[in-house]
Amino acid sequence: MKGSSHAVIGVTAGAIAGYQVQPDLFTVAVSSIVGGVSALVPDLDTNGVASNKITISKNVSQWLMRLVGAGIFIAIAYQFLTTGFTPSILLYGGIGLLLFIASRFITQRRMLTLTGIMVIWLGIVMHQSTGILLAGIYIAIASFLPHRSYTHSLLGLAFYAFILHQLQQEWLIDGILVAGICGYASHLVADMKLLPMNRRGVKLFAPLWNKEW
Repeated sequence: MKGSSHAVIGVTAGAIAGYQVQPDLFTVAVSSIVGGVSALVPDLDTNGVASNKITISKNVSQWLMRLVGAGIFIAIAYQFLTTGFTPSILLYGGIGLLLFIASRFITQRRMLTLTGIMVIWLGIVMHQSTGILLAGIYIAIASFLPHRSYTHSLLGLAFYAFILHQLQQEWLIDGILVAGICGYASHLVADMKLLPMNRRGVKLFAPLWNKEW
């Protein structure tokens, strides 16, 4: 199923869940957004639709790495001409060289890993937000998983529900937990082999049971 279809189903599921929690416009609106986003989260795994949406293009990343590396080398040359050789030149020179080397081997999958690491760092910076920290861990782990594996299972749903629980406690916004669970679950249901448009199903009980449903 296409990402747009998952999003529409997730928005609907989130809106209904939010209305059940608190029948006011703000709660329903927030729950709709949470449901729509949550419906795309399972596809953060490798080759999933959502994984390419939240990461910077590989070509852009390579260009940025080379640009920063060149900037470091220019700064080193200026420092050498003005103050002479210092031990820091070797350190920064190594960093610049590493950026140039990494730019040749970076892949879109590793860009997703870096995105997860950045979110983890954001969680630490933002008053050590446990919810954001766990979200970064989820993204980083998903970057190493094959498509329709653990993110498409009840284990993935449980981990995501724990993240939502932490975020709801930190942000004090009603409906986040229920709407997010409904949105995520809607993705699993929509990808099940029981539906005629799906040739593949989902391994709901992985890793305990790898049968596709």
